[in-house]
Amino acid sequence: MGRFPSGDEPRRPGRDVDRATPARRHVDPAAVARRLGAAVQWPGAGALRDRSWRLIARTGDFDAWLIAWPGGATAELHDHGSSRGALHVISGSLVETIPWRDDDGSVTLARRDVQPGVTLAFGGGHVHDVRNESAEHALSLHVYSPPLTSMTYYDRSGDRLIPRPDRWDLSREAPYPSARSVLRPAAP
Repeated sequence: MGRFPSGDEPRRPGRDVDRATPARRHVDPAAVARRLGAAVQWPGAGALRDRSWRLIARTGDFDAWLIAWPGGATAELHDHGSSRGALHVISGSLVETIPWRDDDGSVTLARRDVQPGVTLAFGGGHVHDVRNESAEHALSLHVYSPPLTSMTYYDRSGDRLIPRPDRWDLSREAPYPSARSVLRPAAP
């Protein structure tokens, strides 16, 4: 029997963990995106006329979204809150542009072409835009950890990024489809 037979030991600030709240595991969004990207599909995505998305998985540690990109579709400058993330191109190609400040203090946009099978990883607070500059449809998988709860969009004014008042939040999303509708059948 210890010093506190009832088990009600006093808590020590900064050392004890609330046992009612499970610890969040470290999840590598890029590793999850690569693995899921090989296993998912979106039948009919090539017929969509607007950029569209589906939440396909959500746990306490990460969420995963399929995004269909018709030719010319874009997601303007935005962040993913404090979530780390990864973008994995399944088919087609995308272009990511990232604002950065050069040695003169001017904000310019650095461009990266993202081909099928390529996964880009980024940290919390990362601001970028993503677009499909080709006529061919593209399909990508995006994974965020912790799960995405909000996004802020930005306007560029000279050498500044100005947050827009309109924000995206999860409460406006429909529930994700059944796994059967997005997972590729296993090879015989």
